Amino acid sequence: MNILVRIPNWLGDAVMATYALEILFDRFPNAHFYLVGSPVSVALFAHYPRVSILVDSSKKAKCRILSLYKLAKKIPPCTLAFTFQNNLLSALLLYFNSARFRVGFAKEMRSFLLHHHPKKPKNTHEAMRFAMLVESALHSPRFQALQIPIHSHAPIEPKLYLKKPNLRITLPKHFQDSKIAGINAGAAFGAAKRWEESYFAEVIAYFLQQNYNVILFGVESENPINTAIIKHTKKLHPTQNRILNLSGQTTIESLIAYFIQLDFLLTNDSGPMHIASALGIPTLALFGPTNTQETCPFNAKNAHILSLETLGEKLPCMPCMQRTCPLSKDSKDYHACMRDLTPNFVISKIQSLISEV
Repeated sequence: MNILVRIPNWLGDAVMATYALEILFDRFPNAHFYLVGSPVSVALFAHYPRVSILVDSSKKAKCRILSLYKLAKKIPPCTLAFTFQNNLLSALLLYFNSARFRVGFAKEMRSFLLHHHPKKPKNTHEAMRFAMLVESALHSPRFQALQIPIHSHAPIEPKLYLKKPNLRITLPKHFQDSKIAGINAGAAFGAAKRWEESYFAEVIAYFLQQNYNVILFGVESENPINTAIIKHTKKLHPTQNRILNLSGQTTIESLIAYFIQLDFLLTNDSGPMHIASALGIPTLALFGPTNTQETCPFNAKNAHILSLETLGEKLPCMPCMQRTCPLSKDSKDYHACMRDLTPNFVISKIQSLISEV
């Protein structure tokens, strides 16, 4: 039995889809899964058993629909097919594959391509949305009419699931016997999610004072951010090679391997935040323009969020859900959702969290 799943392109959304995927892995233990997505999203699952990953590069093709058709035909006709994306093209992928039972939310007038197409729930965490889509499909009359056997287990615990890769990384010798704090100062969605570089520097100076070594994470394009953070930090505290900048030096596999070494992670709302949540890393996530109800760390007991809203100072414009702050840069309220979340608030929260460890 073959199952096709079009996973989201964004790293964070792909991690949030792991609860739904775990339900499918559990219910169909003998199935082979074909996971389609962006290079970064499918990389999460490259080491999984019973999984083949395929990159959807149709966006770069001269004829995107033809490219999708060719991609779909590379996959054996599947018994079940799910799309966790909301666009018409992802439903076309399922249709082109000739999957017997095709599932996705009713979006972009694509329901005619799908056999099961409920409305997308509002005010619900994204991880729960994906899981609800799967569960509703498996309990639908159309699916039951197919008489496909389901391996029935106890309910799957609602959390994020990531299998650790078999990869060992080597830290600098002086990092190996110390506590390590990770810093993820980037956010692929846009600048609105990012906390200020000088603010991160103040927190890093605090970590150094507490005898933590520090690792900076980010993709290659975020290296200027981390370089600026190091520059600001050196004005506050001698770094003495106690900061390791890994910008652009990690794959998804090695990022997970480094995260496992961390004692604490400070991060913006981002894909790495969700990876840390899935791995159980003690985490503090900084939120401003995004919806905490929909994208906060999902049922992760070691993950905490901090925002003006959690401090009881929510701004009228929160959450704007914009990639960049829509207010004028000359306005005193420009990016206030993150600028007014000052380092003293963050350091105070970190102090309370690491004292509990």
